[in-house]
Amino acid sequence: MERDTQDLVSARASAPVSARAPALDGMRALFVLGVVAYHLWADSHGWKFDPGNVGVVGFFALSGYLITGLLIKEHDQTGGVRMSYFYARRALRLLPALCLLLFVWFAVDLIFSNGQFLATVPSAHTPGSPVSWITGLEGVSAALLYVTNWLNVEPHWHLWYGYSPISHLWTLAVEEQFYVIWAPVMILLLRLRRHAATLVAAAIAFVALIEPLFLSSANFNRVYFGTDTRSAALFCGALCAFVGSTKGWRFLRTANWAPFLGAAIVGAIIWSSYALRQEGNRPLWNAGLIVCTLACALAVVFIVERPQRAAARLLSTRLLVAIGKRSYALYLWSYVLNTWLRDTGALEPYLVITTTFLAAEISYRFVELPALRFKRFFTTVDQPAVTAAAGPEEAGLPEEAGLGEKVLTLR
Repeated sequence: MERDTQDLVSARASAPVSARAPALDGMRALFVLGVVAYHLWADSHGWKFDPGNVGVVGFFALSGYLITGLLIKEHDQTGGVRMSYFYARRALRLLPALCLLLFVWFAVDLIFSNGQFLATVPSAHTPGSPVSWITGLEGVSAALLYVTNWLNVEPHWHLWYGYSPISHLWTLAVEEQFYVIWAPVMILLLRLRRHAATLVAAAIAFVALIEPLFLSSANFNRVYFGTDTRSAALFCGALCAFVGSTKGWRFLRTANWAPFLGAAIVGAIIWSSYALRQEGNRPLWNAGLIVCTLACALAVVFIVERPQRAAARLLSTRLLVAIGKRSYALYLWSYVLNTWLRDTGALEPYLVITTTFLAAEISYRFVELPALRFKRFFTTVDQPAVTAAAGPEEAGLPEEAGLGEKVLTLR
């Protein structure tokens, strides 16, 4: 069905914000720092809150919002979406840095094949077992095929071992599976009138949001790692982009009560951080996941619609922006280095933080940015070829559990 002229004009007048927005980089920085901090200190210090899982949900919401917004923008400017270009851009953004990590990790696995630290997760309390080369190869293959999350669902899904030492890549797998499914669905939705498409997106987001409630008797890993159960934040972010394309969030720009909404969002995120730490209480954990998903999606909208307000200015500070731009590399390397350097005594947190930021800087400057320069060959709308921010598609932070051991990870 053809959209009417009013829908088209409205959509173009309210194009989604660019992934370059400094405040969004600041959000990415907070999300990734929450995950790094969780891995380093949550278990050893008995934290009652779970900033890592909040970071995962936040990255998913931001990713769904920005990816959907870019697809809407391309469709409104060109009349269609070039799927080959879309997937080429995703590959240029994600694969080079991922391949660097996998190459280094697998090389270390081969050289130190008897090293127990290779198979130990940061939150574990016992040493791991040596990782054979075939187990390492399975982990690398799963990462490249973006199916790591399903290997984490049940140990028997693994062909050779039962636990992947690089299982933190499950969040990246969830995002990539979302891209594969959502982009073709978007093409169908964009054939509808924008308001009708928004209603369909709302229905999809609602189903994804409540699905974990119907799986309370299922294995916790099934709910925690499943693509269907963890995609609610991605779909809620996508829904927010659709609403924005119809000018549905304009009221936030001038509403006098908007600061109170912002405070409520922060309060909801803090409460959900507590609830998501209560994995033994499934109803509370499920409620925390729902509240966190909605709050993070609204937080993205709040920052996008109020770019000159205090919250956005705070998130736009140079340090946070710099960290946010490197969030993808920080996500890839922090978990691995935390694993390798665990049990190094009082210096462990300093060693992990230093080496993680060093590895992230190398990846960002010498791998990611050069690769992104090729995005100009796959760009159909007026967006920069090299984005200054590690956009939605570049951040993935989550939490994961291998063989019953809780392991937070980052995407």
